[in-house]
Amino acid sequence: PNPVVAGGMALIDRNFVEALDRKDHEAVAKMRHDVEQLAWTVHFGQVVTLEDTLKVIDIIYPIALMTCACRRSMLGLPDEDNFTCMGMGPGMYKWERWPETYRGGIQFLTPDEARDAVTKMNKRGLVQTLFTFGTPYIGGICNCDYPDCSAIRTTADYGIQFLWKGHHVARVDNELCNGCASCIHRCQFKALSFSATQNNAYIDPFQCFGCGLCATECPQDAITMVERTSLPALANVW
Repeated sequence: PNPVVAGGMALIDRNFVEALDRKDHEAVAKMRHDVEQLAWTVHFGQVVTLEDTLKVIDIIYPIALMTCACRRSMLGLPDEDNFTCMGMGPGMYKWERWPETYRGGIQFLTPDEARDAVTKMNKRGLVQTLFTFGTPYIGGICNCDYPDCSAIRTTADYGIQFLWKGHHVARVDNELCNGCASCIHRCQFKALSFSATQNNAYIDPFQCFGCGLCATECPQDAITMVERTSLPALANVW
């Protein structure tokens, strides 16, 4: 595929994987740099909480539900069963110009319908992300999970900053946490674990991407989202 269209991910090919396998650190570093530079100028994303996603929906129009290109390529899902991405902005009125991108068509949503759809996807355990489509223009709300999402896989498996951490970090209140562990399976970024000794959930703040999936699942309201910049050690960890 065209690497510009793919936002740099098309540059992660066999050469990159082979360089990783033979521990050619210099080649890996160069290819990683090239991918990141292209992604940041064309197409990259940042994790956002459900609360912030709903605020975005309040200020943008139109919004349309569309098929997810990642799940199409990774899982081979038919387009009609794969409407999990949201395009936004006036460009959606011209979707017919790019039939390969919008295979399966689009479904325009009212703000209420969009809020309902993204809330249900959050409940399913999908991570909300905002993506640029021709930086600096934000053109989509994606609802991602590992390993379906190429952005999460690129970031988590190869250490390439295609997906930036969000503006929040999850924090556990050990006094409120009752050890039910209902949050553990929600984390896509390996930041959440369970301490059998303390009977508490534990969040690695340096690994946390700030999606808030653990917080929206917690029946005890023991997990809160705090501003990343309020924590000196994490203020520049994106």
